[in-house]
Amino acid sequence: MYQILSHNILFLIVISVLLIKTNYAAYFSDVHWSTAIKLSQYESYRSVTLLSYNVPEQTADVSFSFQAKTSGKACTFREVHVYLQQGSYPLVTPYNETYPPNFYLNRTDLFHIEIQKDADAVSYIISSPRPGTWYFAAFLPKPTSDKIQIKELDKSCMYGMFVVVESRGYDNIEEISTEKSQHVHLTQQATQSQALYRFVLPKDTVEYTVKIDNCIVTSLDTSAEQTNTSNVNETEPVLPSRSTNCPIVMTIEAEMLPSPKSKLKLACGNKTVCSKTVLSPVLHKWTYILLTVDNDFNVSEIQFQLHFEKKGCESLKLLLPKTIYEATTREKNSNSLQLSQDSCIKMASLGRFIFNQLTFNLSYLLSEPGPIPIPAMLDKLYIPDYQVLVTDISVQEGTDIGGTLVLDVRFIKASLETSKHSIVLYVCLMKNSIPGGETIASCETGVQIILNTTSEQLEDTVYVPYPEVGIWYLALNSRCYKKDTMAVIRCLGAPQVDIDLSISGCLDGQCGEYGACQDYISGVHVFSSCKCFAGWRGYGCTDGTHGRTKNEELVALLLLTLSNLFFVPSIIVALYRRYFTEAAVYTYTMFWSAIYHACDASDLVYYCLLDYDLLSFADFLGSIYSFWVTMLAMAVIPTKVRTFAQALGALGVAVGVEYKRHGIFAFALPAGIAAIVMFGSWGLQCKRRRKLFPQKRYILLHLIPGVILAFTGMGIFAFLETEENYKYTHSCWHVAMSLSVVFLLPGRQTKGIDITETSSNNLTNNNSATNSRIVLSSYADMPNGHVTSSESVEISMGDNPAYSPPE
Repeated sequence: MYQILSHNILFLIVISVLLIKTNYAAYFSDVHWSTAIKLSQYESYRSVTLLSYNVPEQTADVSFSFQAKTSGKACTFREVHVYLQQGSYPLVTPYNETYPPNFYLNRTDLFHIEIQKDADAVSYIISSPRPGTWYFAAFLPKPTSDKIQIKELDKSCMYGMFVVVESRGYDNIEEISTEKSQHVHLTQQATQSQALYRFVLPKDTVEYTVKIDNCIVTSLDTSAEQTNTSNVNETEPVLPSRSTNCPIVMTIEAEMLPSPKSKLKLACGNKTVCSKTVLSPVLHKWTYILLTVDNDFNVSEIQFQLHFEKKGCESLKLLLPKTIYEATTREKNSNSLQLSQDSCIKMASLGRFIFNQLTFNLSYLLSEPGPIPIPAMLDKLYIPDYQVLVTDISVQEGTDIGGTLVLDVRFIKASLETSKHSIVLYVCLMKNSIPGGETIASCETGVQIILNTTSEQLEDTVYVPYPEVGIWYLALNSRCYKKDTMAVIRCLGAPQVDIDLSISGCLDGQCGEYGACQDYISGVHVFSSCKCFAGWRGYGCTDGTHGRTKNEELVALLLLTLSNLFFVPSIIVALYRRYFTEAAVYTYTMFWSAIYHACDASDLVYYCLLDYDLLSFADFLGSIYSFWVTMLAMAVIPTKVRTFAQALGALGVAVGVEYKRHGIFAFALPAGIAAIVMFGSWGLQCKRRRKLFPQKRYILLHLIPGVILAFTGMGIFAFLETEENYKYTHSCWHVAMSLSVVFLLPGRQTKGIDITETSSNNLTNNNSATNSRIVLSSYADMPNGHVTSSESVEISMGDNPAYSPPE
């Protein structure tokens, strides 16, 4: 907060000085607050949080203040990255992701800010900002570790950001007309030493010149200084008391206020006429001109005339017939071989053709004249060499900037006459400026395509991701060169071209074979972005630095599905030991886990038998329920109680899985309850029998190996799994958990064991004359573990983990 207050005080001082110097008494201040902006970890562009703010016209200074905050003291603060862009969404590549070929990445304004301290405000000040909508893209960088965290073991931390934007500037800059001269009067007084004006150029302007002349200068009285010869600065020019020279410094800036960094700056010095020519100027925006008395001269007063000279394209209201530029042999004088800047024809604007009202799916087409305009493709257009053909398109805020602007140009081979010369086609797409005859070849601030008949490639395409808002001018011109000397000559015939100009999502509505194009919404902002698979990344999922091939993804799928076959031994052991319910549960788990991983293992190679959410539910239900029934089988409890617990557990596990299947409590709660039942029953048996239970043989050969396998699997699952090694570690989890059942499952259940008296080891009374038959049943069926009847009692040891069946 202290930084913001200090900046405001500093601004007031600076603006006061500017107002005194420029004689402007009014200024404005506009403040915008944004709170509770949730930030996400960067995975791709779809992870960024987008905001926007409109910078007013005539803004002298804008301050962006950012403050990041975590949700709690236990959460570690993470660095926050913020990108600022005027006119469109910022292009963000925090990890140097590459773009597909033929992408135009130059941006008008792009700034990057890092917030590295929690709750400390970070201010970023831009002087003379470009007016219009500024967009923010904010996100958290990826953590250094890609370990897969269990939700309840990972801190649930939220990260947010608070933004304050304050714009300050002039409120009454004088507007002048470019159609008439302007008389300017400046003095050395602080309030009249400079003049700031603004003007708008006609919409067909391709060149203009600002001229200063008719100067009348009154110099300062330097007689007192000249008497003191020891202090005279001999190098400083001294003007006569009345002069026609123009000691003026002229600064021109389009869209934004002039600043010391402005490139169009001219010191007129001792010139009587001073002029500055601008090619392909910015249209549809304010242009500012700052006139200042040159301090290198002793000037007390200066008066002069300011006027403009403009050149524009020939503008046609209606669409020209396509045959107007058919091959011609018109005689042109030698001077016409070198195009002037205004050698251009401005056609009608292209219309917008939207397909099926889909997002980011429109084409720019010609409009054939008629009662009802009919769309026509930009095909078979004749491109002359003696003029530049110009048309324009509109890129709109909200509906267009979230897509990709595509320009495709191709020669029609049959139209090329190359027997005596080669043909070069120049195509320039420039925002808010018309490329003229002199600037179309360089196209310094625009998107350029050059086709040459000497090359085998007669077609080229360029992509502009998230194009900036404005009027984009498309200019085309052909030039012919002699094959031997490469001198410019008149073309024997105008070449024909086909042009496709459109806006699509992502990369032609697709993301290659390693991604899918989707539309996303961040706040009120809609944009398209690729969802990349198998480690591929970038704007079009074309960066394979960390990518995996389809064969590698197939291996991962096979590992994760076939590793479930290790449940087969558990199923066989359960059937052999007559644990039929448990065998059914293991079979269920094996099947649904394999089917689920066949759908989930890869986004490239997959097979989804049913809906993904249903498969996920079935997999987690089977996995957790397998723990439940296994631990109940190890417990020494009555059969009816076990049956009831199995039914109750199925219902409880189903609810837990549906509530939060990826949480640790969905597994820990049923496993904990089953463990309490199991260890409680074992403790009760120890108390009743007054010795160790289960037996040492079971503990050493079954319990310990099974527990080691189970804990190994859980340790791999909880602490070693990462995005990179998931296919290996999770397959090991399948193997370890399924084989642990082979060891942990108790011995074979039996209906009973006949123990018949054969000799002295009989179990009958001494007075009995006949053999007695005793059938051993379960300890659990005997109250308090004692026989209560003289009748034969069935005692089955199958429910007792300490029991080992006779050989």
